[in-house]
Amino acid sequence: MEKKEDKKPGRGRPVKESAKLTRSINLKLTEADFATLRQKAASLGMTATQYARQMALNGKIVDRYTKEELDQRRKIAGEANNLNQLAKLAHSNGFTVAWREIISVVAILKTLLDDR
Repeated sequence: MEKKEDKKPGRGRPVKESAKLTRSINLKLTEADFATLRQKAASLGMTATQYARQMALNGKIVDRYTKEELDQRRKIAGEANNLNQLAKLAHSNGFTVAWREIISVVAILKTLLDDR
């Protein structure tokens, strides 16, 4: 039987950690401390447990994306959605109906991508 290690990256369920997490510790916090921990974890796109583990092992957390990068990704996703809707419009009503809007969205995407 073949191993399924030739999967394309980014598709399917994320790869599990190499070592299974089998040991645990109890950590008691006040409601205020727990709320702070959850807020910090959420701002980084992590669970409270993941955040606490990284802090315990490394003493720091490295952001995956800066706030500016997250904002740019959100804008690009919005423009990609607009472009997809315009493509559907062009397929149903003809390209001549949507071409100006498509060119406008493409220009915005170029600006966002070149703005790095």
